[in-house]
Amino acid sequence: MRFQESETIELKRTLTKDFAKEVVAFLNTRDGTIYIGVDDNGDVLGVSNVDKTMREIRDIIRDQILPSTEGLCEIGSLLEDDKTIIVVKVTKGSKLYYIKKEGRSATGCFYRDGTSSTPMSEEEIERRFIKTYSKHLSMVETPSSQKEFSFNQLKIYYSSKGYHLNDETLVENLHLKTDDGRYNFLAELLSDKNRISIKVARFQGGDKSFLLEKSEYGYQCLLVAIDRVINRLEAENITKSRIVGAQRVDKRLMDMASLREVFINAIAHNDWSVVEPAVYIFSNHIEVISHGGLPEGETKEMFFKGISTPRNKELMRVLSDLKYVEQTGYGVPEVLKHYDKNVFDIEENYINVSIPYDAEVMASMRVSDVGAENGAENGAENNLENDIILELKLNPKITRKELSLKLHIGTTSVYRILNNLKEKKKIKRVGPDKGGHWEIVEEDKED
Repeated sequence: MRFQESETIELKRTLTKDFAKEVVAFLNTRDGTIYIGVDDNGDVLGVSNVDKTMREIRDIIRDQILPSTEGLCEIGSLLEDDKTIIVVKVTKGSKLYYIKKEGRSATGCFYRDGTSSTPMSEEEIERRFIKTYSKHLSMVETPSSQKEFSFNQLKIYYSSKGYHLNDETLVENLHLKTDDGRYNFLAELLSDKNRISIKVARFQGGDKSFLLEKSEYGYQCLLVAIDRVINRLEAENITKSRIVGAQRVDKRLMDMASLREVFINAIAHNDWSVVEPAVYIFSNHIEVISHGGLPEGETKEMFFKGISTPRNKELMRVLSDLKYVEQTGYGVPEVLKHYDKNVFDIEENYINVSIPYDAEVMASMRVSDVGAENGAENGAENNLENDIILELKLNPKITRKELSLKLHIGTTSVYRILNNLKEKKKIKRVGPDKGGHWEIVEEDKED
């Protein structure tokens, strides 16, 4: 047999003090084999006292490496060229491994780089630690990789609700540091600047075949991002109005209380160690997805009854303090008053909630006339004109932007249709663009 060092093979003449380092490197990187009794050139030297050396290897692996490597290291021997060598087979572990006496530091953590065992940087150690353990730690136990934060936005939110907290009491009362004094992941979520963003994507049609737009809400205090996404959802949730006698009757594309509840639940129950929640907008529904599935110990039956087991208790406390939970009603049972259980897709690793659009509102929605046939184009245009006239009756001071949001068409289309209506003498503008209002030109009635 020819021995040669590689990414998966380490050769050692004798058992040396850096043996633990080689084992840790394979545990952290890939399966590998360590041969003792073979020099760097691949020449077999053998081991003089095999039994004693194997006992020492077992002691090193058991006593010097954390956490436990039970089941990951196999120690045996091999007769080669009439000489006995020791073979240590190491299986890559699922955790971060390090040398006990050095601790979780650059002198204790190693990875396999080619034929060498290389120290990890502090940043790499932190990243691997969070990736490895975050599923088992709460966000207040998980240290952030960032060292310094400010919380001015968070203090403003608390102040607006009658709480007055300085930096020290804010950090202490909201549990923004780990037991060893480092800022945790909750602190990162609530800080003025961070690397976290909630994505809102719009697709053409009812699936993800064609992406039209993707927006990012974040990189600052999570509460600001929540408000911005809710504002976006409000804008997407079109209201269709009609006049019945002297009454204005409004109907929305989706039940807003349910939509809020679904989104806040996604924030509160998301496994932030995986990825941020996301919102997907389609032509016939909106999806809100959170990651991590149901929290440990919670069943689907409990979920639908509204018996909540928050994955992130401290974050839920913040949302409760600032009345986000109250804003969204009474949880999942409130959503079920408006939608069936089948809007919830609950899997082991995620919860995806699909809120369908109201069929009546969808039927009254008008889209851009780009690419339409001439007949359909004229009909759509006439309907849009009627919709705009109705909106002007209801609110003479409505802006072009507000019309765009209400009718789900671009501001350019709104501007063009308003001009057409003015040319047809169906409407007129009274006063300036800012501060003026619209008037409907009533047609003369025949005698």
